Amino acid sequence: MTVKGGLDLPLDPATVIDISEMLSFAGSVFRALTLGLLVVFFVAALPQAAVHVAERAGETVRRWNEPPEAARRRLLGEPCAAAIERIRRAVPPGGEYLLIEGAPPWEGGSYWVRFELAPRRARFLGPLSELAVSRRLPPQGSLVVIAFGDGDPPLMMDREAFLRELDRIHGGG
Repeated sequence: MTVKGGLDLPLDPATVIDISEMLSFAGSVFRALTLGLLVVFFVAALPQAAVHVAERAGETVRRWNEPPEAARRRLLGEPCAAAIERIRRAVPPGGEYLLIEGAPPWEGGSYWVRFELAPRRARFLGPLSELAVSRRLPPQGSLVVIAFGDGDPPLMMDREAFLRELDRIHGGG
């Protein structure tokens, strides 16, 4: 083997390092360490995960026969649940209502209201800010529901009251 400077050195297989063998050994050590760390992580996390699962399972058993109204009050809060119940009584199953988004769309208020009022049909009119500009409502649906987010209860009013309120807010009357 010729090296820098033109020296010719004899090549002895015992002195040559096989790079593929070295990389294979390093890879094995790395895999073993990774597997060991993963096992340590699971062993450390197992007690806390078991407690969490036991608490959730206990909560599920305690609420097994909870009526939908009680679950709604627990999850949405009393004001929201009461507003949903008023709207459910006002719009018959299979009936139609006009749904308006009163909060930013990413809060999802209209989705939750629509879910809670099913099987009543919602005719979605869009955000309140856009509707305030056009001030037109379709002829179907006599009740308007404005959905808000973050635990604010939905607001229900008849279409004439809603149009009057729009006019009052925007200087039309």
